[in-house]
Amino acid sequence: MSILIVESSKTVREKLIRFLELEKLFNDVYEAGTVAEAKMIMKQLRLDIVLFDIQLEGNSGLELISFSRKLLHKPVLILCTNYNYPQYRSIYEYMSVYYLFDKTSEMGQLKIFIKKLVGEAKIILDTDSN
Repeated sequence: MSILIVESSKTVREKLIRFLELEKLFNDVYEAGTVAEAKMIMKQLRLDIVLFDIQLEGNSGLELISFSRKLLHKPVLILCTNYNYPQYRSIYEYMSVYYLFDKTSEMGQLKIFIKKLVGEAKIILDTDSN
């Protein structure tokens, strides 16, 4: 399985990878600091999960939602942000952001959620191979 972390701060990306134990869960962990870098990686690789922030250098991470709809293989999109206010939540729901986690208070839940996704995917892959 593969995951792309899209976060403008390299330090935050590294902390997310370490805290979420992504290198233990995924065969491939990719990083992008901008929307342009993320789009390039998403276009070139078949990703399973894209974990992204809204505030990115130059553009909004929300652009990745519409971009992902154009891909043949659609990754699971997870928004991880500090902008988890009620007025933003309605915008996220309108844009079909199904998985939203607050960086300041929900990192533990995000870790559990990603482990669950990986576990479910492995069950499906094992079933398909038998």
